[in-house]
Amino acid sequence: MEAKLAFWDNMAKRYPRFNDASMSKDVHHILNWCHENDVLFDNMSVLDIGAGKGSMSIPLAQKGARVTAIDVSKDMLKALDEDATQTGVSHHVQTHQSDWGSFALTTQYDIVIASMTPAINDVQKIEKMLSASKQLGIYVGWGKYRINKLVEDLVKAHTRKEEDDCSSAGCFRVAQFIEILNEKKIAYKSTFFDTGWEEIYSLKEAKEYAYEQLGRKELTPNDAIIESILIKHMQNDQVIVKTQAEKGVVLWKAT
Repeated sequence: MEAKLAFWDNMAKRYPRFNDASMSKDVHHILNWCHENDVLFDNMSVLDIGAGKGSMSIPLAQKGARVTAIDVSKDMLKALDEDATQTGVSHHVQTHQSDWGSFALTTQYDIVIASMTPAINDVQKIEKMLSASKQLGIYVGWGKYRINKLVEDLVKAHTRKEEDDCSSAGCFRVAQFIEILNEKKIAYKSTFFDTGWEEIYSLKEAKEYAYEQLGRKELTPNDAIIESILIKHMQNDQVIVKTQAEKGVVLWKAT
């Protein structure tokens, strides 16, 4: 657990804040779709699982929701608390440092949300999420594809052929989530949308990014291999990281 905490606290140093342009664009799209499906957040109790720096928690608090935000990283939550205070919604947000498996679920919430988080990575954690909701649940995850050539090159170079390059760190896709809802005969709506973003790093920053990506997949980094790959992705002394992906949103009613 200590290694896990250290990993996410280290990742928090570069993880974007809630108002990052590319992140805000996707969150705005998701919340608009929820609104179109008659989801109201004002005065609702909301549990945000794997809240990170508050990409969902703060916009929801701005809409009047009473948000309980949990995350394994104290540094992620520190940034969330700072931005909640700066935006004037700190009275609507309570943060708790905990992983989802260990979180003491003492009450149900009107709405339970998990958005782009490895906190939901097995069936047991999904079942706990389902049980936490009184009214609605929202899950946001990867759709059919996620294309990041740099990460693909890194993973390929660090993975033996007989190994599976998809660890439990973050591979629970929307399609898998929907399968479980179907098995349990839980009514839901879903939508998918295309998104993309670009990150620009110095070589030093790109090395940190590479170590983080390999760490998420539980692969042991090789510094020489990493540097050789990063050099191939450099333009004008900067490493350009482009990601194109499909994200999916699932909205279901509690039973």
